[in-house]
Amino acid sequence: MNAATGRPTIPSMQLQSSQLLQRLKPLFQENFEKFGELGAALSVWQNGKPIIDLYGGFRDARRENPWTSDTLVLVWSATKGIGSACVLHALQEHKIDLDRRVAGFWPEFAQTGKEKITLAQLLSHQAGLCALDRRVDVLDYHAVIRALEAQKPLWPPGTAHGYHARTFGFLLDEVVRRIAGTAAQSRFLDRPTGREKFARGNDVRR
Repeated sequence: MNAATGRPTIPSMQLQSSQLLQRLKPLFQENFEKFGELGAALSVWQNGKPIIDLYGGFRDARRENPWTSDTLVLVWSATKGIGSACVLHALQEHKIDLDRRVAGFWPEFAQTGKEKITLAQLLSHQAGLCALDRRVDVLDYHAVIRALEAQKPLWPPGTAHGYHARTFGFLLDEVVRRIAGTAAQSRFLDRPTGREKFARGNDVRR
């Protein structure tokens, strides 16, 4: 019983690996047999240790190369969470509130009606920059940043939400660079916990 709330104390959940495997393995197999999955992997960790590690299928469309224990895959939009964490960590370190305007740290961003966009709006996909309005080589970081600086929001910032699938990482990274002086990637990998978790994520084929 919690003395402060008067409610029963909820014990911490501890997964039994054998029971979990017994339930997950048939579902994982069904994904291939019933739903035509090409290739996949599933890893569950608890207290820093792997308790479930499943993989199967193929890693190519021709079904010639089996998915193995060391098959690597792209993490895609999972990096948005990592990037957002880097921004929030930088804001915390520099004691910056989310209601501050992006242009206060990134002056060039203020062009074409973006001068009032806040960090909160940017982080919550409300900035109206979900897609570039011109052709840019996405491998050219500085070209993308210049395009975002010059672009007019696709809707009045803060009035709507639109998933920033291709632009979010660039926006986050530039904010971190302007505030902390380093790229988000370096900021994440320079920390032991970041390196460990990122390496662990690759190791378990996420």
